[in-house]
Amino acid sequence: MTDLNFTGTMQLFVRTVLLGSFSAAAREAGISASTVTRKISAIEKHLKVALFHRSTHEITLTEAGYLYFERVTAILSDIDDAHRAVSALDAEPSGQVKLTAPVAFGRIYLAPLIPQFLKIYPSIQLDVRLTDNHNDLVRGGFDLDIHEGENYINDLVVHPLSRNDSVLCATPEYLSLNGHPQKPADLSAHNCLQYIHPEAETQWRFRKHQSRFSHLPRGTLQSDHTELLLSAVLEGTGIAEFEIWLVRDFIRQGALKIVLPDYEFKNDLTGKFIYLAHLPNRRQSAKVRVLKSFLADRLSRVGMLTESEIQSLRDKARAS
Repeated sequence: MTDLNFTGTMQLFVRTVLLGSFSAAAREAGISASTVTRKISAIEKHLKVALFHRSTHEITLTEAGYLYFERVTAILSDIDDAHRAVSALDAEPSGQVKLTAPVAFGRIYLAPLIPQFLKIYPSIQLDVRLTDNHNDLVRGGFDLDIHEGENYINDLVVHPLSRNDSVLCATPEYLSLNGHPQKPADLSAHNCLQYIHPEAETQWRFRKHQSRFSHLPRGTLQSDHTELLLSAVLEGTGIAEFEIWLVRDFIRQGALKIVLPDYEFKNDLTGKFIYLAHLPNRRQSAKVRVLKSFLADRLSRVGMLTESEIQSLRDKARAS
């Protein structure tokens, strides 16, 4: 491969994988698609193995291609780190950082934090993608990912931001009209609004001390959109389950009350923690490190109720 700029060709290979086609990589690089094809074919010839499955409409990585992609991505990250260290760019973090997070979480918590971060680090450009479906960190080229629940990629490097508590909620008006459930079985007499998801359980599960309980929610509304359910609950429609980070302010303001405050609500879909994560082969450059530190500092405990909050909310619930 003496006729190739090897580093440049590796970069071209990575962009082809991330963009999903030779033509897209060519447009981004400002060269012809045939040039991209020729350069990647030269890599395959040198390695004596195919990196892509090629068809009329798409290209996909072979097993060897995926392994090569992982190693090359790490190599290019090391090269980038070396350039930054030598040129002293790490003294002032700069460049693009890609972050992905759930929609509601991003709207409530990231939206006010991002302007603060960019004021501190004006040489960094953030690319923030919000979705309730896990983004593909590999194909999306994401540096950091905020997610709830169990890791969806093997060997993902995770930093727990906060415990992720879930609670049942209703408005004071709804509870005044329909009564306050004292135990899970009492929910059968209530309009229970349900979040639906392909991986979600159909039953609500509770724990109190060593005892476990379950309830199959039945009601007039089910949805795959948490904020739609929240709007319905705030209008007094019924009872629903939410992560505390979504409803904490409404509870503090008195717009919502926790239902069954003496019971621990368990939700395997949203899991026990909110994580900040990155791929194992993504080296932590200065720009990524400062964003990770910034978010970890400001989002610590965002998904959990403190003991004092729990006691205060339980006292209010009992007094109602």
